Amino acid sequence: MKNQKNKSFLKSLNIEAWFGLIILITMVLLGILVPLLSPYDPLKSAGETLLAPCKEYLFGTDHLGRDIFTRTFASTQLDLILALIGVSAPLLIGTILGAVLGMTRNIFVSWIWMIIIDAINAFPFLVLVIAIVAIVGPGVQGLLIGLAAVNWARYAKMVRTKTLTLRDSEFIQATNVLGYSRLRILFKHVLPNVYPVALAYGLSDFVLVIITISGLSFLGAGVRPPTPEWGAMISEGRLYLQNQWWITVFPGLALSITASGVALLANGIMRRIEGED
Repeated sequence: MKNQKNKSFLKSLNIEAWFGLIILITMVLLGILVPLLSPYDPLKSAGETLLAPCKEYLFGTDHLGRDIFTRTFASTQLDLILALIGVSAPLLIGTILGAVLGMTRNIFVSWIWMIIIDAINAFPFLVLVIAIVAIVGPGVQGLLIGLAAVNWARYAKMVRTKTLTLRDSEFIQATNVLGYSRLRILFKHVLPNVYPVALAYGLSDFVLVIITISGLSFLGAGVRPPTPEWGAMISEGRLYLQNQWWITVFPGLALSITASGVALLANGIMRRIEGED
């Protein structure tokens, strides 16, 4: 049954979603296979500095002689893993909390939590993440803490709204009549009906998170050099942009292509879910 459902789900995806999925899989494979595709170490000099793209160095070299091709696709692994963690943690926290708030009938508790959620959502996302990173400290740990501390509120509000529409439905009322516990109702009947929307939103949110990670690394508050990361590479190459454009352009293209692929996939899945609703 599960295999049949997975096959029907894949068949129902539109061209937009398939195109996005192909882009994303291609970038992931390039990130995994880059040690086989390139003989150079992403952290060490591969030859002369500031060489233009050529047969030996497909994307050229940077100001330290490091191969841009190797560093660009080595960055894919790090950025996608960080973005996945940066989306998964707030998605899990926000989905469970939103479902609990949607099911509770304690008006005071719900009111207090909604004030907190609305207060967090009222601030510009990037500004609030930067503020938390400044308090916790720059680096990967501070970056992930900042994303988790800010982003859960959006999932919580969305899932709470979805749960409120389910709370008074007939099948939920039937579980109450049968005497099911609140935990069983929550995990067996409510969450399975709200998590697809949260996952679809998580895919679209993936784009914002990966751009935020690169943006903070560009500003020096995220991943630090010499670790290969798109935002940090773009920041390093901006001083050479006028004459050695390849240092900045290729990491920027990789970031743009990956974000576009995820966005196309998210839009396709969201349209399918809306069609089912």
